[in-house]
Amino acid sequence: MLGAAVAHAEPERERIAAERTAANVRFTEQERLCEERFVVTSCVDAARRELRMTLTRLHRVELTLDEAARREAATRRRQAVNDKTAAQEARVSAPAEVTQRDTVRAAPQPNPPVPVSGTRASAEERRAIEQRNEVNFEARARAAKAHRDTVERRNAERSAEGKVVSPLPVPSGASAP
Repeated sequence: MLGAAVAHAEPERERIAAERTAANVRFTEQERLCEERFVVTSCVDAARRELRMTLTRLHRVELTLDEAARREAATRRRQAVNDKTAAQEARVSAPAEVTQRDTVRAAPQPNPPVPVSGTRASAEERRAIEQRNEVNFEARARAAKAHRDTVERRNAERSAEGKVVSPLPVPSGASAP
């Protein structure tokens, strides 16, 4: 229903603009005719009153059109927000295997809890845990080194470009040490 109101709003606005222009032309003509009469002031006041009533009526119609446009825009915004929320919820409820596979590829898993058989872990379990810890440590160390190398390369490229960073301006006298 609102869409139909907004769809015919543009021709309606054009009609209002044309009617407003016609009212102003009619006022100018009436004003010119009033100046030919003996009692000019009351005639011009009547013409102004007529112009004011016409413009007020047109303004009310414009306000109605504006309100319909605002409601249509608000409906569209609400729908967009609902669609975005639904998309986010769909992403969150994605299959766990896809999320877990992506997580494993992104970073090594933290150390798993120590399996306890009885009171202490057996020697084999401890060796397996230590090997896993070593592999995780090495993977984290490689990732950190790769990141460090990337940052150093980027910083070297920036300094090679010759970009000079100017210092901040000196503060005014009151806050200077």
